[in-house]
Amino acid sequence: MRMLIMKIFRLILSLLTVLLLLVPQLGLAQGFVRNKPSYRTFDFNVFQSPNFEIYHYFTDDSIVSHLANLSEKWYKRHQEIFGDTIAFRNPVILYETHPDFQQTTTVGSNIGIGTQGVTEALKNRIVMPILETNAQTNHVLGHELVHAFQFNVLIYDDTLSLKSIQNLPLWLVEGMAEYLSIGSVDAHTAMIMRDALASDDFPTIRDITRSYKYNPYRFGHSFVSFVAGTWGDTIIRPLFYKTALLGPETAIRRVLKTDHETLSEMWRQSLEAHYAPILSDTGRQMIGNKLIFDRTAGEMNISPSYSPDGKHVAFFSEKRLFTLDLYLTDASTGRIKRRLTSSARNQDIDGFNFFESVGTWSPDSKNFAYVVVSKGKNKLAIINVNRPGKPALIEFEDIPAFNNPSWSPDGSHILFTGQSNGRSDLYMYHLETGRTTRLTDDYYSYVHATWSPDGSRIVFTTDRKQPGDSSPDVNYNFNLAYLDINKPDQINIIPVFKGADNVNPLFSPDGSSIYFLSNRDGLRNLYEYKLDSGKVYQLTNYATGISGITALSPAISISWNDNRIAYSYFAKGNYSIYAAGLNEFPRKEVDPHQIDFSAATLPPAQRGIFNIVDSNLEQNLKAPVFPDDSFSVRPYHPRFRLDYIGNTGVGISATSYGATGAAGGVFMIFSDILGNNQLYTMAALNGEIYDFGAQVSFLNQKRRIKWGGSISHIPYRTSFLRYGVENIGTDEEPRVVETLQLVNWRTFEDQISAFAWYPFSTTRRFEVSAAASLYYYRIDAINNYYQGIYRIGQRRERLKDEEPDGFNLQKVSAAYVGDNSIFGLASPMMGHRFRLQADQYFGRMSLTSAYADYRQYFFVQPFSLAFRAMHYGRYGDDGLFYPMFLGYPGMVRGFGSRALYENNMFIEDEDLINILIGNRIALASAEIRLPLTGPRRLALIPSGFLFTEVALFFDSGLAWSAQRHPTLDPTEISQGRNFPVFSTGASIRINLFGAMVLEPYFALPFIHKGIGNGVWGLNFLPGW
Repeated sequence: MRMLIMKIFRLILSLLTVLLLLVPQLGLAQGFVRNKPSYRTFDFNVFQSPNFEIYHYFTDDSIVSHLANLSEKWYKRHQEIFGDTIAFRNPVILYETHPDFQQTTTVGSNIGIGTQGVTEALKNRIVMPILETNAQTNHVLGHELVHAFQFNVLIYDDTLSLKSIQNLPLWLVEGMAEYLSIGSVDAHTAMIMRDALASDDFPTIRDITRSYKYNPYRFGHSFVSFVAGTWGDTIIRPLFYKTALLGPETAIRRVLKTDHETLSEMWRQSLEAHYAPILSDTGRQMIGNKLIFDRTAGEMNISPSYSPDGKHVAFFSEKRLFTLDLYLTDASTGRIKRRLTSSARNQDIDGFNFFESVGTWSPDSKNFAYVVVSKGKNKLAIINVNRPGKPALIEFEDIPAFNNPSWSPDGSHILFTGQSNGRSDLYMYHLETGRTTRLTDDYYSYVHATWSPDGSRIVFTTDRKQPGDSSPDVNYNFNLAYLDINKPDQINIIPVFKGADNVNPLFSPDGSSIYFLSNRDGLRNLYEYKLDSGKVYQLTNYATGISGITALSPAISISWNDNRIAYSYFAKGNYSIYAAGLNEFPRKEVDPHQIDFSAATLPPAQRGIFNIVDSNLEQNLKAPVFPDDSFSVRPYHPRFRLDYIGNTGVGISATSYGATGAAGGVFMIFSDILGNNQLYTMAALNGEIYDFGAQVSFLNQKRRIKWGGSISHIPYRTSFLRYGVENIGTDEEPRVVETLQLVNWRTFEDQISAFAWYPFSTTRRFEVSAAASLYYYRIDAINNYYQGIYRIGQRRERLKDEEPDGFNLQKVSAAYVGDNSIFGLASPMMGHRFRLQADQYFGRMSLTSAYADYRQYFFVQPFSLAFRAMHYGRYGDDGLFYPMFLGYPGMVRGFGSRALYENNMFIEDEDLINILIGNRIALASAEIRLPLTGPRRLALIPSGFLFTEVALFFDSGLAWSAQRHPTLDPTEISQGRNFPVFSTGASIRINLFGAMVLEPYFALPFIHKGIGNGVWGLNFLPGW
């Protein structure tokens, strides 16, 4: 009898072992994720300076040398604040363009259009692209290096660690970086502070810590500037250190000797005292019509572009919350006519260049051109506004990144700012011939180029110095300039507002004036420059400003045929678009040489005696010079370095059965400095030496095809007790005792696998994989002998006779995957997902499995409609041994094992249980999803920390096999056929801070016999 039980048990264990390899295919959320393609292979070199290792692939060494000097300059400035050095050459990884930067393997997460740099903590790597202007590159480099110093403090201070980052609010981390790289004068941050005061929505310290509503960069910048201006810049490091150790509120008490409520009020009062006179002197009456705003579109409506005929305005808006799309509106009524395009709808487009770019109209107002990111490059998309469909994409040879296109008045050329080999210049593209002409070729920056009405001149923004400025200082301010299209080497700088940022120039309809934006008074207003007289007129005097997302975002557009201007205005935290006639603006003549940055200064205006940052930033304008022998160049050779080590620990255990064991484990990640090669290792021990497991995985991401492999030894231990009697004496002198036997059954899996995937884009990929596994067993027993209630002995033995034979199993797999979905609070809300997969198994079993899954999501605010159709089947003789159950989590809710026992219809008819089981299944589901608690604009109940959604669902499923065929006739169930099952109900999904999603639900299962009893259930899965 005992041997029979053991044979049955061995069979069950063998089946379970094989099933372990099959079950992952049923993970309904498995295999869906957006890609991060490497469209280009980068061959890096290393440029060493005294404090940095700069990894780059530039062909122009002078650019690398310049960036090395900038890095050293920022290092010296930040070192004074942090009072420490970084003990190694800090790595800086530079990319020529932003599309190249988006392909970086140094960080694993996807990088959006708005991300201009990243500093990661594991190796303190600064990763960033060369940006369009020298000022932007300089600022981002200084900003990211602050983060490098911050991580250095966390990692190498004896009382801190990377875990301390959980005590640091984002506004302090980013606010420090902004203050140390910009200083106390910043018109853009000041604009947002004035708006918060004017809107009576100025936050406390606790507000900016807990709420996503307030921009951590801008409010953090203002707060750190206030604290540094009041207590001196030497207070910055102690405040950062104590916050990392104790949290912000305790740190404020310890370092600043006040509480956070008092400090919040001091901060607010300081800003009110400084900005109140400015707010009272500015106009509140807007000029023109409020064309596009939050009630007609989104809260962010930017980059307006007036059609030449004056009938339409194209603009970007997050009207649909999840994506920033391109819309067309009627210029007279503001009614949105249509959505022109969306990255969620076009599989060839990875994103729009909306951040600091604007689109352009063809002269006949029929076509619209804008910049997109596609397959690792910027491309020009042209769409017919009356019949928007798939746009035509134009790629400029040898110019991988460009911005701000401008269509010539005769329709023959498109002007743009292009980036190549780390430099930003003006180019002109001939639409008919496809030729590109370079108009500038130097180290200066050129942006916001537009045509004159007759097409003979172009006007633009540049960091070239104004006439007569012979100072050796580096110029990071923006001036206006123009050139004759036939004499591009003769650049004329317009002498207005030296030292201010003068941007976004546009010719007037008659070509006699240039309209532009300037912060010359610390605000952001509209001006007009008369080309013939040189006079300058101020047209607006707004409390906040005409602005886009950043200080360099285009924010105005003129219709030449209609003499009207559209502009985006920032107020109450939103961006709205206004339209006005050019003659509606009052004109006040101003001195073209007068600037006043009082309104751009962050309080307190009178700063403390230890004003290190502003003083150093003034010195930053001096071009740093380091001796040539302090730099060196070497080729890049990848080598593994430890990134992370975790789960370390060790323990010893003993049991009453005489068993002793040890437990512990370690997980380590290694990679090269660029992240092209990654090595994952894991080792664990849980019991005896036989319970040691290990795995090593390798991943190569250098090229378009990502590939890797894994080798592992994994033990699976099952322990159980069994009782018996045994003669421990001899035949002549028998001694029968009771035996309590602890059996340790171990299944070992030795596996080697290889995998690869080819991403076609960020949303589609092809996968292949192969694995070979060997399964074998070991059975050990600890025999404890009892006589009565006393244990009289113990013996350990290996039960070789009971060990099943080992076997091998191989698998090859291929899949085609697509995913452009956008995740909401606890499930996808928009887009689609699909996966088509085939697997072939060899060895112990021979079967083929097929998996087809398609999911579609429609967001109709505030709801999302979700639909799913899925089939999974195992084909072949061996496929019959491993059936699936429609009641598995994530399939048909309400048909779990508990439901089968609670519903009489199943208990009374065992055929009804059979219809839930098969080696082939098909599912179809639909849900109406409603965000319940979460972000204000998305959820019914605003919450900054509790993210939940409710769903009404309808599930259906059909299971069948080669023996039990599917049918839609319920009378055939008794004849061995399977009929579909259904359920409907409601659920609530709770996102536990991103760690997991809980889904309690109530389901009403029903079949042809009627509706069963309502069933409560719980899933630990995000929404499909």
